[in-house]
Amino acid sequence: MYLDPGFGGMLVQVIIAIVAVAGGVLFSFRKKIKGLFSKSKEDTSAVNTANMQDTTDDAIDMIDEDKK
Repeated sequence: MYLDPGFGGMLVQVIIAIVAVAGGVLFSFRKKIKGLFSKSKEDTSAVNTANMQDTTDDAIDMIDEDKK
């Protein structure tokens, strides 16, 4: 069976592409993957939402003080 040099180059490109895509997928899902292996199963979304609400309330208070 004969494989020409063009096929070898294409095969190397396919392998590089597969590694790049796998790395991108792992990078984009790193928080979910890290959550699978962490010991605490704490939901941080509620904490983050509360922190955002506090920051928004502080900003509104600052604007109201400026209007006075």
